Amino acid sequence: PNYGVKGELRRDENNTLWNLDPYLQASWQFLPTVRLDTGLRYSNVHYQSEDHYIKGTNGDDSGSTDYQKVLPSAAFTWEITPELSTYISYAKGFETPTFTEMAYPAEGTAGINFALKASTSDNYELGLKAQHRLGDFTAAVFQSNTQDDIVSAGSVDGRATFKNADKTLRQGVELSWHKNLWQDLTAQASYSFLDATFDAEIAHSDPKKVVKSGNYIPGIAKNQAYIALGWQPETGFNAGIDVRYMDKIYVDDLNSDAAPSYVLSSANVGYIWKNNDWKVRSFARIDNLFDKDYVGSVIVNDGNSRFFEPADGLNWSAGLSVTKQF
Repeated sequence: PNYGVKGELRRDENNTLWNLDPYLQASWQFLPTVRLDTGLRYSNVHYQSEDHYIKGTNGDDSGSTDYQKVLPSAAFTWEITPELSTYISYAKGFETPTFTEMAYPAEGTAGINFALKASTSDNYELGLKAQHRLGDFTAAVFQSNTQDDIVSAGSVDGRATFKNADKTLRQGVELSWHKNLWQDLTAQASYSFLDATFDAEIAHSDPKKVVKSGNYIPGIAKNQAYIALGWQPETGFNAGIDVRYMDKIYVDDLNSDAAPSYVLSSANVGYIWKNNDWKVRSFARIDNLFDKDYVGSVIVNDGNSRFFEPADGLNWSAGLSVTKQF
């Protein structure tokens, strides 16, 4: 088979990144059942690129940039009863671009995309945690308002570029449950709802088109669910089954198409043996039990509209691990 040929050298550079993140944390138990946790972090990230591919019309694209931000956080926790607690929190978020995201400017010029900004966000969460005879429950609602969100600008011939969206909004709900049913038989379930949208218009690669405020951010599923049943003793035979649901995923900023939703089932078995300081664990797992055809991932904003990547059919894995404590 022909696996391709090595092309001509097009880039030669040394990229360096370092960061400094000093922080302070404090907790105050100002009532027997109420606690305040606070934090303050100063994040400073430095990027530097030294270009060694300077030839003909290809000039020196060396450069550097810094990202820095002060990030406060605070959370109140109230223990309503020994089995029930609630919390409310706020945190300032800060996400710098990676060198992969900075590799190519969205406008098609050469060199590192030092114009890409770091995103900042205001994150709010309200949650509840409960221990009950019917199981352990957690529930949370959240909202994240992001400025200069780092999003896909397009992908052409395997070259992905990124840009900043002025404002995005993410809000949703997360639920989880866990229960020991009988001896070592356990059950768990989780569900998440995430509404992730552009909160302001952004430019499109086609100047005749505009990505409207309210469009869904591509590559993100709105609904996800998971349920599992397992026999999980500390030693001996173990086994389990699980089912996972994934909602449809939009493929581009215009929401012109979407990968369909799907449901997958998996099963696993194993054996754990312990003797003094030694532990031997064997396992086998089958994924996609019913050999379902589905889209495993999408290439967001692909320039040739080749958005969909198929997932594996029925597949299995097995392994063995041996550990010793010293």
